[in-house]
Amino acid sequence: MKTNNNFNLLIVDDEEINTELAALYLKEEGYQIFTALNAEDALKTLSRNKISLLLLDINMPKVDGFKLCSMLKEEKKTADIPIIFLTAQNDIKFVTKAFEVGGADYITKPFNALELKARVKVQLQNRAYLEEIKAKQSKLAQLTITDPLSKLYNGLYFDAQIKTLQSKEEAFWIFYIKINNFEKINKLYGFHNTNKLVRIFSKLLTKTLFKNALVSRLFSAHFAVITKAYSQDDMQKLYKLLLDTIKTDKTLKGSIEFSSLLIHVPKKNPPSLEMIYKKIQTNLNLLENSNNKIMVI
Repeated sequence: MKTNNNFNLLIVDDEEINTELAALYLKEEGYQIFTALNAEDALKTLSRNKISLLLLDINMPKVDGFKLCSMLKEEKKTADIPIIFLTAQNDIKFVTKAFEVGGADYITKPFNALELKARVKVQLQNRAYLEEIKAKQSKLAQLTITDPLSKLYNGLYFDAQIKTLQSKEEAFWIFYIKINNFEKINKLYGFHNTNKLVRIFSKLLTKTLFKNALVSRLFSAHFAVITKAYSQDDMQKLYKLLLDTIKTDKTLKGSIEFSSLLIHVPKKNPPSLEMIYKKIQTNLNLLENSNNKIMVI
């Protein structure tokens, strides 16, 4: 959990005495306080600072609190910021609308210092827990599409991306790479050292290939890369760059030989994923004894 001085609070009220009073109470808790007298100033503050929570008046000139709350909930950057309405309006229709537009809580003026502090604390705790849950979910999602050894994308994600590109009718290249004689490498270097070679090879792939390329380890010594529909000449140059990089790497030099296939998948009438794999398997057999060769199919 964050300490209070890590939380930035924004108080928005067109009556300066109200912002000063709320700020005074909340500074006692160690929060960093920003204030604004209208929606325009509030938006400027939000664009320049990471705000953890908003205390918002309803009755303000030009853009009222309800409208500002709705605007913030529609923007990805500010949608998760909890908003507590701090207002003299206590009619049930105002309270109801406050929650309908996305408010997290509602405090009426004149407010009690202890209540204000308690309600702010609850909302900040809720947000911290929500961020923790999202971080864990994101990490879990990443694990499901990542190869644990190489830290590259796995075969499941590779297949999904091919299907996505085909559904969008986008042309692309598949650069398929197989480390040759992998079983012999395992026997020669041992399991631990072979895994180390795979990790180094994976890093070199990521480092050498185009920035927007999707690099995957499908299984064992088989890797695949998806890139945009560059020219065949550019793809051949990329292959040569990869070859030179591996040949000059101090660890991999002389340790790894590989064969590659370059497959162009057209925009119209592309082969199915099953057909792509069949084509790869057929042509890999032709490259079985060919080290550091690329075949365009």
